[in-house]
Amino acid sequence: MLSSSSPQADAAHDAAGDYVVKGAWFTLVVMIIMALVANVDRQMLVLAAAPLSQSLGLSDARIGIIQGLPFAIFMIVAVYPIAWAADRFDRRWVFGICVLIWSLGTAACGLARNFEELFAAAVLIAAGEASLVPVGIAFVPELFKGRKRLLANSIFYLFGFMGLAGGLIVSGAVMALADLVHADLPTSMQALESWRLAFFLVAAPTPIFLFLIAVSRLGHRSEPVAVNGQQPPAKNHLWPYVRRHRRTVLTLFVGLSFYTLGVGGYFFFLPVATSRMFGTTPAQNGTLMGTATAIGLVLGVVIGTFINRRMTARIGPVASIRLLWMAMLAGMPIFLIFPFVSASWQVFALFGGIMFLVTAAGCALPGIMQDMAPADLRGRVAAIGNIGNGIVNGIAPGMVGWISPYLGTDPRNLIVAMGIFAIPSWIIAAMLFRMAERPFERTRLAAMAEAAADPISIESEQT
Repeated sequence: MLSSSSPQADAAHDAAGDYVVKGAWFTLVVMIIMALVANVDRQMLVLAAAPLSQSLGLSDARIGIIQGLPFAIFMIVAVYPIAWAADRFDRRWVFGICVLIWSLGTAACGLARNFEELFAAAVLIAAGEASLVPVGIAFVPELFKGRKRLLANSIFYLFGFMGLAGGLIVSGAVMALADLVHADLPTSMQALESWRLAFFLVAAPTPIFLFLIAVSRLGHRSEPVAVNGQQPPAKNHLWPYVRRHRRTVLTLFVGLSFYTLGVGGYFFFLPVATSRMFGTTPAQNGTLMGTATAIGLVLGVVIGTFINRRMTARIGPVASIRLLWMAMLAGMPIFLIFPFVSASWQVFALFGGIMFLVTAAGCALPGIMQDMAPADLRGRVAAIGNIGNGIVNGIAPGMVGWISPYLGTDPRNLIVAMGIFAIPSWIIAAMLFRMAERPFERTRLAAMAEAAADPISIESEQT
């Protein structure tokens, strides 16, 4: 493993201004790769939904449950213990174990023979992927200081979301590759459906990923040190912090949950709806959806960052919260247009518009999370938000799959069912984000005052 620089040395560099710990950029690249890998593993369940449901005889409701409920359960059960461990132990071990777990779950999807086995495999994927948010939020401030932290956050957010697009494109390519090589497989393996082979292919490079994590700087921590004989400050405790800032935590994190609910159904069921309405293949859906998502994400980060900076110069850091609720309101007309599409490209173009709004509003979220929590609570505070999103990600596909049969047999009704959840969800999210503006500003100012009053905390660098 790479050796860690001393806290005293880090503190000296912090005082001088912006600073990047040795190996920080390599670690950022590793985490971006792992975000892509996680998206590939999960999007296989999305793109393989149509052939998988036919092979295993699964209804829309059961497909929705597979794509959502395991992730909701383990966002509740697994994410906080993982965040607790990541805040205390070497993150390389914690994250490496989680990557191994989700890779085993991906391979197990290829072996599933029924709903129960597929559900258990999805649970393993969810348990491992629960580590991404708390580790991703916590490692950047430890390795990047000052304005470098803002740059690293933007890069990680952009490429983390690009992982959604890349995950779809790579998953679609893997599905196409599995179809292509299926006939050339040994006779004993030709009995495997192509979708099963695809799951095995995406799980195969796991040893390489574990090696990259092992040589990264995820384990580095900038611990508070004694200065002029003073003792380092005591560790913060999560629940006293949550009680002090409960209005910020509730309005912001519940708002984020409804924000996620608005797009959850679309992300999981659009490939299924497009296959039924226009006869597109999983590979075609992956390419179209991935391309639309990538375009929306890049434009969202560029334009959203520009708007956020202009608004921040005028009204201060609360601009990040305000941009969230403005984006929610702007998305309403797009949801209303979805049921009237007449071609597959129109479906994914509209989805690209939604992803543009999601990214434009959300590119400041990592900074919001980091600014509202002390250094030793960042992973766990991010985990609280991730629990809410996990619940919603479980609810959205299952409810869309449950309600769509009641709307009739027209394949277009699957898209109508998505809108039934999306529109009220984003209205509620907009209201909660509007309510979060003042509480967030008070929490941010309290954190700044605490840092300014603490002369021996390394985390008091200007960010």
